[in-house]
This record gives sequence, C-alpha cells and structure tokens, in this order.
Amino acid sequence: MEDGADFQRRALREAFGDSSDSDADSPSAADSRGGGGGGGGERDRARWEMVEGVKGLWLCPNFLSPKNQSSLLSAVNREGWFSDDAHNQAMRFGDFPEWATELTRLVREAVCVSEISSRADQEACPLPLDLLWREPLFDQLIANVYKPGTSSSIPSEREDRGKGIAP
Repeated sequence: MEDGADFQRRALREAFGDSSDSDADSPSAADSRGGGGGGGGERDRARWEMVEGVKGLWLCPNFLSPKNQSSLLSAVNREGWFSDDAHNQAMRFGDFPEWATELTRLVREAVCVSEISSRADQEACPLPLDLLWREPLFDQLIANVYKPGTSSSIPSEREDRGKGIAP
C-alpha cells in the first residue's frame, strides 16, 4: 500500500514529469519570486515551516523578494480597496485580480517543488493534496491593512483548510 509521501511523489511526477538534468537551465518558481532576495541566481527550493500551535498554518520564509513584495503591495493599492482609512479589510470571492491569480500560481508551484518532510502523513505538505490539485486553488481572498506597530491576525485552529498569508 502506498503511503502519503509515495502518493505525493507519484502525483507530482504525473503532473510535472520526471525530473532531469536538462531542467536545470529553465527558470524556477524561486527565480520568478526572486529567490528570497536572490543569491546570485541560485535556484532555491521553497522551505515551508509548520507554525506550532495553529494546525494547518505554514510559513514560507522569503517567499517573495522585497521587489516582488513591493510590486504586490502596489497592485493591491491599485485595487482601491483601502482608499478610505475606515476600511482595513477586503474580501473577494470567485474571480480574482490578475496579481492574485499569479500569487496563487506561485504558491502552488512553491508547494510542489518544496522540500518534502520526512513525516509521511498528510501534515507533511503545506496544503492537503485534495486542495493542492483543486482549480482554482483558492476561491476566496482576504486582504488586511495593518498600521505600523499593529500585530497581524493569527488564524484560529478551526481555519485549517489552507491559506496564504503575506505580511
């Protein structure tokens, strides 16, 4: 019987084919993200860390380069969601802006090419496999604005269906 890690490897192989040395010259998700600030063009694998105390919450340090973070913030600002100081949260369901669709693609790619944990259970992947292959990957978006010095929100344990958080 196939365990969780074998299932994940097989699913990735079916989706993306076998890895080969010829792929080394093609751009990776880390390259398009900036590789966490870049390291001379090195192809960095995403490194996901479980956040203790909140089931299902994972952190991917340096997911976006500072340049890409700035571009993302500019795109969010262009939406006009936060033009009034009274609004500090925006929700979208269904059709996402282009920047959010691209961010979703980068999240999926980062999960698929990330280091696989040695634990062979469903917890070994930042997104449950049934969600990872869903189209669209995310069906809702919540954007929050925090004033300098304000702590960011931490999702509760009951919100464990897969999230992307960009501080």
